Amino acid sequence: MKIAVIGDKDTIALFRMAGVSECYGEEEKFDEIVKRDDIAILVVSGKFCNRLRSKIVYHRLAKNLPIIVELPEKKEEWEDTIRKLIVRAVGVEVE
Repeated sequence: MKIAVIGDKDTIALFRMAGVSECYGEEEKFDEIVKRDDIAILVVSGKFCNRLRSKIVYHRLAKNLPIIVELPEKKEEWEDTIRKLIVRAVGVEVE
């Protein structure tokens, strides 16, 4: 079973260095990848997650494989970390 990635050029570069050969920069590849029997995990980076949201939800309800892992965008991850630090320090949720 293989891992596939749909993401931006930085995400693709990192996964290629880790040995993943199935890396794509186009969201149009999603339908093709989820139909394949040899893909066990599909990693989708942030901006593509937002664009493919309805397809990801449908796939998760309809099929078990491939497992779809969503990577947050760099900015979202940073804002979320700051939010968690504030909540931990102050004890109040920040909007």
